[in-house]
Amino acid sequence: MLLEKTRRLLEFLFSAERNKQVRIFLIVLFSLLFFVTRLPGLKTDVISPDAVNWHYRSEQFVVGLKYQQFDKTYQHYHPGVILMWVTGIPIELYKQITNDTVYNNSNFETFDLIAKTSLVLVQFVLLILILCILPKIIGFYKTFLTVVFFTFEPFFVGNSRLYHLDVLTTLLLLLSLIFAFLGLKKEKIVYQILTGLFLALSFLTKSVSIGAVLFVLFYAISYFIFSKQPRRIFKYCMMTFLSFVFFIFLLFPALWVKPVYYLSFIFSESIRVGVRKGHSQILLGEVTKDPGFWFYPLVILVKASPFLIIGFIAGLITSLKKVGEILKDTKSKFLNFGLYLAVFNLGYVAAMIYPAKKIDRYMIVIYPFMALLAVIGYSRILSLCRTKRTKILFWLSISAFSVVFWIYPLIKLYPYYFAYTSPLVGSSENANRIVVQKAFGVGIHELRDFILKRYGGQPKLGFYDVKPMGAIYPHSRIFYVKTYGPSNYDLLVLPMNEDMPSNVLNDKNYYVEKDSSLIINGLEYWRIYVTKKK
Repeated sequence: MLLEKTRRLLEFLFSAERNKQVRIFLIVLFSLLFFVTRLPGLKTDVISPDAVNWHYRSEQFVVGLKYQQFDKTYQHYHPGVILMWVTGIPIELYKQITNDTVYNNSNFETFDLIAKTSLVLVQFVLLILILCILPKIIGFYKTFLTVVFFTFEPFFVGNSRLYHLDVLTTLLLLLSLIFAFLGLKKEKIVYQILTGLFLALSFLTKSVSIGAVLFVLFYAISYFIFSKQPRRIFKYCMMTFLSFVFFIFLLFPALWVKPVYYLSFIFSESIRVGVRKGHSQILLGEVTKDPGFWFYPLVILVKASPFLIIGFIAGLITSLKKVGEILKDTKSKFLNFGLYLAVFNLGYVAAMIYPAKKIDRYMIVIYPFMALLAVIGYSRILSLCRTKRTKILFWLSISAFSVVFWIYPLIKLYPYYFAYTSPLVGSSENANRIVVQKAFGVGIHELRDFILKRYGGQPKLGFYDVKPMGAIYPHSRIFYVKTYGPSNYDLLVLPMNEDMPSNVLNDKNYYVEKDSSLIINGLEYWRIYVTKKK
């Protein structure tokens, strides 16, 4: 009897049923940890100037849908259409239920929470879809670990809590690449249609994703030519491209009115603003409009955790050793998912290095690829552990890494994960000397509450960027410091790394004196000066 029970237990432990239960448990655990790191403190997290813009754009997008003024569904060159669908509709439903229809200082935080929560929920659905689809290529456990590695990176967490485009674009791009790869392996029309769908979703989120469309088509053509399957070229490329075009027109009502005008405007504005105009950055202490080649490598050094970087380097070394083998065979060469992602991500980084406009969060797109290589790297290290003692040491090290480099910063920085800097560069002050951290509305709620508590009433404030504070503080009491001098406000609030405005320094009747500051992650994020008469 005992032997029979033991046999049945062993059969269950190694059965497909047990394997299924383990997978369900891991997905449930992942879901729990995802929401624990996304939802708490979301209402009082970052309000970036871009978020204020996207609230206005989403509102206008919905107005365009409601009154069939389809031109209004074009709001920006990015173009952010999917973001506006995802967040504009829930906010509009809330407005209809509560009759609270106009944005103001008292309801902005509620509208902002609805927008962020909607975006978080969509990200969760996309991650679960990745967990369901990617195992068809690399297996469940490698997929699970890869998703865990980029999902719980502190800087990735911080970006996923923003009302912005980058994490949404990253997940949509990854899904489009997964379906495109499956379409190469298996001759199923459904994969081409899904590839076209997710390429359209990613392009309608951020126009830079047009590069993924070109990559998918040229990669497929190269594979079919080298594998001597020329007949598949027309079917694959046409079905993918037509699906892409169909879903773009379906989801972007502005194209129903003036398709050529709006598409050409998206690309012309992208070139004007992104490639030519640039964006002011401070790199290694130097202010520049184009930080050059080293900006993004330094961003990865400063913003990626050591846990990810160590695994990524190990995976890169391991993979480079196998490149020679892979390149000998056409099928292995083109149908190796790691190599496929490597080609795309190298192309993406090269394309992002060229434009003058460079921003740290643009590197979020390469996090899934870095995560996959990290999983490969750590797997290789585990395979080198021959004894039970070394394997135990390996797992203890991995556990310690996750605590020190993920869990600790997520607790310490709560809820300002966007301000994360890697301990590889030492303190946050050191990180700030390498790549300057933009204030970007971090801690804006805390700053408002601090000002109200310390100074009483509603003092008039001088700001560089009035949008974040103006969303939750009476707008009439906020003044743009480059236009208005210290006689117009009671307090001057400067974000870190911003110099004193020249009109304040040269004012003949008033001067300002530093009175207090707000510290976040060891940095003086906000400096508060009291205006005084000379």
